[in-house]
Amino acid sequence: MQIRKSLLALAISASLGSQFATGADTSGGSLKGQVTGAAGEVIASATITVTHIGKGLVRTVQSNAKGEYNLRNLPVGEYRIRFEKDGYSPAQAQDVRVRVGQSMIYDGTLTGAGQVLEEVQVTGSMLRRIDTGSSTAGVVITQERLQALPVNTGFEAMAQLAPGVAQPGGSSFNGASSFGGASSAENGYYLNGLNVSNIKTGLGSIALPWEAISQTQVKTGAIDPEYGGALGGIINAVSKSGDNEFKFGSQVRFDPNSMHEQHNSVRRQSGDYEINTEQSGESFTESQFWASGPIVPDKAFFYALFAPRTTKDEWVSDSSYYDRVREEDRWLVRLDWFINENHSLDITAINNEENGERDNYAYDPSADKVGDFTGVTATREGGNVYGLHYSGQLTDALAIDLVAGRTQETIYNAAISDLPIVEDCRNACLSYSNHSDSTVGEEDYTRDQLRLDISYELLNHSLKAGVDYNKVDLYYDSTPNGIGGALGWWSQDIAEADDGSNLEPGTSMISRRVRTRHAESDVSARAIYLQDSWAVTDQLTLNLGARYEQFENTATDGCAQLQGAAKELCEQDSAGDDRVFVDADGFSPRLQAVYDLHGDGDTKVYATYGRYYQPVSTNMNITQGSASREYFEYYALDQVDANGRATLLSDGSPSRGEQLSGYVRQEGIVDADLIASANLEGMYSDEFTVGFETLVFDDMVLGVRGIYRDLKRSIEDTDVGPVLGNRLAEMGIDNKTGQSSFYVLMNPGEDMEISYDFDGDGQVDNVKLSAAELALPEPKRRYFALETSLRGQVTDRLYMDASYTWSHSYGNTEGLVRTDNDQADPGWTTSYDYADLMDHGSGDLPNDHRHAVKMNGFYDFSDNLTLGLVTSLVSGRPQNYFSIHPAGVDSCAEGSPWSDCISRYYGAASFYDENGNPAKRGSKGNLPWAKQVDLSLTYTRPLFDGELMLKGTVYNLLNDDAALDVMETRTINGELNPDYGIPQSRVEARYLSLVARYNF
Repeated sequence: MQIRKSLLALAISASLGSQFATGADTSGGSLKGQVTGAAGEVIASATITVTHIGKGLVRTVQSNAKGEYNLRNLPVGEYRIRFEKDGYSPAQAQDVRVRVGQSMIYDGTLTGAGQVLEEVQVTGSMLRRIDTGSSTAGVVITQERLQALPVNTGFEAMAQLAPGVAQPGGSSFNGASSFGGASSAENGYYLNGLNVSNIKTGLGSIALPWEAISQTQVKTGAIDPEYGGALGGIINAVSKSGDNEFKFGSQVRFDPNSMHEQHNSVRRQSGDYEINTEQSGESFTESQFWASGPIVPDKAFFYALFAPRTTKDEWVSDSSYYDRVREEDRWLVRLDWFINENHSLDITAINNEENGERDNYAYDPSADKVGDFTGVTATREGGNVYGLHYSGQLTDALAIDLVAGRTQETIYNAAISDLPIVEDCRNACLSYSNHSDSTVGEEDYTRDQLRLDISYELLNHSLKAGVDYNKVDLYYDSTPNGIGGALGWWSQDIAEADDGSNLEPGTSMISRRVRTRHAESDVSARAIYLQDSWAVTDQLTLNLGARYEQFENTATDGCAQLQGAAKELCEQDSAGDDRVFVDADGFSPRLQAVYDLHGDGDTKVYATYGRYYQPVSTNMNITQGSASREYFEYYALDQVDANGRATLLSDGSPSRGEQLSGYVRQEGIVDADLIASANLEGMYSDEFTVGFETLVFDDMVLGVRGIYRDLKRSIEDTDVGPVLGNRLAEMGIDNKTGQSSFYVLMNPGEDMEISYDFDGDGQVDNVKLSAAELALPEPKRRYFALETSLRGQVTDRLYMDASYTWSHSYGNTEGLVRTDNDQADPGWTTSYDYADLMDHGSGDLPNDHRHAVKMNGFYDFSDNLTLGLVTSLVSGRPQNYFSIHPAGVDSCAEGSPWSDCISRYYGAASFYDENGNPAKRGSKGNLPWAKQVDLSLTYTRPLFDGELMLKGTVYNLLNDDAALDVMETRTINGELNPDYGIPQSRVEARYLSLVARYNF
């Protein structure tokens, strides 16, 4: 057992190297190395045979003139490798581990015939601990490691183990991670070569049956050109598969509510709750059953998993209490067919549908009392994934890889209660209605993918090329809750200057906002890439690659919601119209230079440069390219209760008097030439890294890496209405569109062009606005970091992976989302809506966590008992002052194209203090440090013909309640906000997870 555990520890530590081989496979791994004689001479034409121990799969290759070999597209798992050559005694190694996306390096040494035959050990020069052919950064997490550590399921929990990865605050971000200062919506997620990123937003991956994941690779920098569409990081995983032995197992996980702590509630100065945990509770139960084995021994295999799970939670929000049950019957089936030694086919099918039912009750926060039942809401999300993967080794030098698949997601909420939301916004907004859902809607997404990769070995060049195609078809429909005249999002408020109501400041009023959206459109991405890993000398490797990408988003047909003759006429008028509103492309060089400092494979230095493009989010087809109509109405205040709040009518809407004013913000225009600039170009970022790695203490790897990332171009939606109005007036054109805002997708800091028949005379009006006329600041997001890591086997029983990262992220845009105001709406944040919103907005960004210390590892008390630890200490993000933009200054000054200061109707959303003085972004201190300590104890023992595992994990052992997000609104109704700085989201409270597992 001790020998087995030592080998396991060695294999795990070998897989955790922060550098991955260039041109590695997306759904498998590679073996490469060099064959030499006892005196160090190169041995050409040696036969290298690898055998997958579980599957019986055999692959052979001949070493080239330099004694080198490279076996690509190998299924992950454990192998036996044998080196042979006539005139030499053969050598072999056991327990050779192939990891996803990696090239493991094993050298073979052959002795002359007649000499003593020795079995090559997986130690010393045989297994190279440092890959001197690559500088891609990251980690690989195997199932063995997950069982030894207190790591929760999900890609984001695994990503947090890597240096340079941060967890943004906010409750709306699906837990998605920030890689290297990029926003949490700028990552890519893959399983078995399929893109499994969240289709709508890109925030994290779709839900997956995590037990079925065999290995997960987290790429944090210097990423090869086979991956695109992401400025942050890449997470690439491979699922489990069957082998020649029938295996069965089951697991039960229980996170009891009784062992789930709740942080204290947070109250505002008024006594109202900001966070109410008095009625909060959560329990989680998951059962898993799996089976795998041969269909035809050595040829065909299956793996099947069924994982039903139930989540029960209760919580309150303002005046409503919710009791929810979510049921999931996740499953995964994988079939593998190894047609012959050189050709294989695998098929993956996944279901991740979740169905929920939420009971809604009235709630009295002053008495902490649950009231009458108000309705039921049924929800559904998730769907199916289908993938096919073909791998072919056509010759010793030529290999191909083909992936095709479809991912489907459906999201809807069906509320029995049709009561609308009503808020009291006289101070911080607080809902007091008994609504179940403020918005009702239905969404459906289908993503089709096709990918082809070709690899070729040519002398001292390892070449790889490929094409990649993705297309998303979407349907989206949403409307505020409410029936008839109650439809809308309602609030009681006090009029302020320039808030859009045109009422005397200080007037009490009832406002109604209605926005309906309908979208039926698609998003597509095409790419081609080429990579050459060139061994220039025995010590110098150049990885020279490039990727060319094209992105396209279409707008919804503006006739879609019309009926009868009106629809027919609309379709005739728009026949042949080009509905593409985004047509961008980009060329991305990816260059690496890696030098084996001493020529012994123990130390390397490297430098890299890469350019990365980010596609326009699918979400923008909804927010920008939908038939969206939005209007506001303002009414006199009528009857009120003892708290001064408008009483609620029988239909749920607030009591109100006559309508005082109103306006249409958007009229549903979806003309592609109006909603996006004609010269729109792709969003991209450049990355530079330098670093070194060296072996220390025999079994540990010390690494230092410096990183610089620079966002060179962004894509934002901007309401160009004020500037456009001036230009149309100069052109003598009367705007008769009937809407007040013109949000256009554009590249800030660059010229833009739009076209539309603004005056309705039947002639299209072409308008060009220069960067100088628009007066928008150029986007800036820069990230500097120095990462230091030490990982490896400290003793035979202790493994450790530790890192310290100093970083600085600054600029004037976080990227696709905004953490500091909890806007998880990729591409559709308040950034750049108006120039005045950007005033003094350059500074430390929300993903600036200046210091991060991470450590994880495990200690074997015995062959059966293992203690696991994951801990981190991360400095809090910068804090801001948000207030109403003062009139007449900065971008709102007289003579500025933005002098109307329209952003004031956003309320306290600009970088100023309570006195109207500039408050530079990120200059008002920092949130507290987050201290996370997770601890697990795992016990294993043989039982009957199998193995029993019992594991207990405590997450957030110290019950740290550090704020991840706080109220940054500095003023309310022109007065100092007494609740500034109170927490709005925190680290999850301590809870216990119990797991019992049995394999046989």
